[in-house]
Amino acid sequence: MALGGAWLLASNGMLPGLGGPQQNLSDEYVTKDALNQEIATLRGEGAAAGSTDGAPAIDLSPLEQRIAALEASTADIATLKETADKAGTTATSAGEAAASAQQSADALMEASDRTAGQAADAVSQAASASQAAAAAQQAATNAQQTANSAQQTAQSSLEKADAASSAANSANEAAEAASAKVDGALADLEQRVAGIEQSNQRAEVALAAANLKSAIDAGGPFADQLETFAKTAGAGATTESLRTFAAEGVPSERQLAAQWPEVETKISNALSPPRPNAPVGDQMLAGLRSLVQVRPTGSAPASDTSDDAVLSRLNAAVRSGDLEAFRAQWEDLPDAAKDVSRDFADKVKARLTAEEIVSSTLSGAISGSQPSSSDAAEPANQG
Repeated sequence: MALGGAWLLASNGMLPGLGGPQQNLSDEYVTKDALNQEIATLRGEGAAAGSTDGAPAIDLSPLEQRIAALEASTADIATLKETADKAGTTATSAGEAAASAQQSADALMEASDRTAGQAADAVSQAASASQAAAAAQQAATNAQQTANSAQQTAQSSLEKADAASSAANSANEAAEAASAKVDGALADLEQRVAGIEQSNQRAEVALAAANLKSAIDAGGPFADQLETFAKTAGAGATTESLRTFAAEGVPSERQLAAQWPEVETKISNALSPPRPNAPVGDQMLAGLRSLVQVRPTGSAPASDTSDDAVLSRLNAAVRSGDLEAFRAQWEDLPDAAKDVSRDFADKVKARLTAEEIVSSTLSGAISGSQPSSSDAAEPANQG
């Protein structure tokens, strides 16, 4: 009986190590009711076996102790089952989590691959950038060397420019000095040219004046010579005073001397006119005195103011050619004597004006100064 019960227990997997495959509690759990039913079955079979005649009694106490132990552990088995169920649920969740984690890991792996590719590209780009930086550094070094060389060249050029500037300043100073000399020479040349032009002008004026004097001295018309002189020396009061005589000419000193006796008689008659109520004899004597006049030789003293003395001084001035003295003495005549001799006095003034023009013009040509027209015309404006 005992062996049969042990075999039964072992065959059901209740006794470990007694043959048959050992069941894993994690795969198949034994409930308390099944164990109790199994124990009751074993007890019935044991009782039946003990009641058989002649059969020895079987000690089931060890088996009962094992059964009691099994019964005691049934509660633990249920707890383990519950824990196992929870563990299975947890395992399922863990599996799902693991699957999700696997997916995440795969995604991370792909991302890691991509990142690795990007990192490789970045490394390649970094290498290219490093090479570019090295090339740029080399280029910067070359540029620095070029800049240093350019700076040295610029410094050398600056020194040359300073030297050239100094040379230019010296040349400029020399040029200014030369320009000053040229300006001085030019000014001197201009003065000399102006002097030559003035000399030529004076020569032309002198020539025109000489031609005018020659024509006037001839006693004939001098309109052409007067116009030439006016264009050369400039028209003024002097030339205008001569235009009155230009058509007929100015009498020469000889012509004036020939015309003087008649004028002298007119002046004498004006100074000593016959009395209207004088006797016939006195009137005849006065007429005879007008035909025959006796004058003292030479010029009467200036202190003598008699009519004969005045006529004597006028006569001496005309005969000696001292027309200026005649003009001065004529200015002192009474108005009646001036009226009868005014034409002759005008001819004397014209002669004096012509001589004054020629004299002042020739003097100016010789001395280098040209007389003004008012100076030359002064004799003609007096009286």
